Amino acid sequence: MGTSHSASGLLVGVSLAAALGSHPADLFVCAAVGAGAALLPDLDEPGSTVGRSLGVVTAGLSRLLRSASRATYRATGTPYELREDRDGGHRHLTHTVPAVLTFGALWWGVASLGAVGLAVAVFALAALGLACVLRPFGRSAVQGAGVLGVVVATAAVLFGSSPWLVGLTVAVGSLTHILGDWLTRSGVPLAWPLTHRGKRWWMFRSPVAFRTGQSRVEDAIRWCCLAGAPVVGMFTLVAA
Repeated sequence: MGTSHSASGLLVGVSLAAALGSHPADLFVCAAVGAGAALLPDLDEPGSTVGRSLGVVTAGLSRLLRSASRATYRATGTPYELREDRDGGHRHLTHTVPAVLTFGALWWGVASLGAVGLAVAVFALAALGLACVLRPFGRSAVQGAGVLGVVVATAAVLFGSSPWLVGLTVAVGSLTHILGDWLTRSGVPLAWPLTHRGKRWWMFRSPVAFRTGQSRVEDAIRWCCLAGAPVVGMFTLVAA
């Protein structure tokens, strides 16, 4: 679910900043950016959290990406797998390793467009991710995500967060989403565009895969990530 993806992205973001950041502010910037980036692969689904985030804008982009995913599936699928009754939309093109690299490169490019580009990139991802992370805590908490996004974006500009670190956080956050979906029964096409067992879109899944939104394992992962992120940040600040 979206909240689980954002929580895992939050932990990954703060961990990246702890390892590679140049200023304590990067802990907050990368955590928020990671939370938003972990939702990006679901842009192939208009009804997803990220697909509904900016109304008609993201809904239109989601429909475009879903169509592109279907077209790519038909163009690259092997004759063996094209005999199957599969749509090729959700959990296909945007859930591949090349897509992860593309997301990271695109947001690195936006963040490299001076202070304005950095602020826009950080705010967009931070507001999106924090709104999803805070959803279980009530509507008022979600409404504060935009304010927190402004604060984080301002910190990124004032303390000079590196565009390459933003791009890397987006890529790793997106990868975290894909690995999270690998834990579910639907799986993800990790091998694409390579062929595995006669298929380019072979859906890999964990041997102990669970059903999305109906598992205590997912609940445990989400809350461990939410608890682990501030712990990592605190120890990093103390060590500094």
